[in-house]
Amino acid sequence: MAMQDNLARHTKFKVILNGKSLGFSKVSNISATMEFETVVEGGVNDRVHYLPKPRQSLDKLILEYGIASGEMSRTTLTAGYELKKGIIIMVMPDSGLIPTATYQANWGIVTKWEIDTLDAMSSGILIKKVEISHNGLSETINKIGL
Repeated sequence: MAMQDNLARHTKFKVILNGKSLGFSKVSNISATMEFETVVEGGVNDRVHYLPKPRQSLDKLILEYGIASGEMSRTTLTAGYELKKGIIIMVMPDSGLIPTATYQANWGIVTKWEIDTLDAMSSGILIKKVEISHNGLSETINKIGL
């Protein structure tokens, strides 16, 4: 088996917000950040210390989906909507039910939403983007699902 046959694909994924599975066409900005402060110790010239800083801002996750006529399932995703039950993103393999990777945040809040430009000359799908600020993602990699 070639190494590339073992790589996780990123086209199938599942998103669960507040315990409810919702469909999205794109999820971006899946990341976690931590800021550090550099401390120079007096009399020690060969190294510095890196100490974690208290969190100054929340990380942001961007979800995109096409707006359907009469859709009601995602209408609650407006600015200020709190995700008290958290966020779960599962990267699914082509075959099997066990996710290859899971990204999870215990809490989030919708801080922004926007729709694409309305253009009467275009026949494209109307896309809505929802920005969710969260308190940090944890990552779980499952080698069995690969």
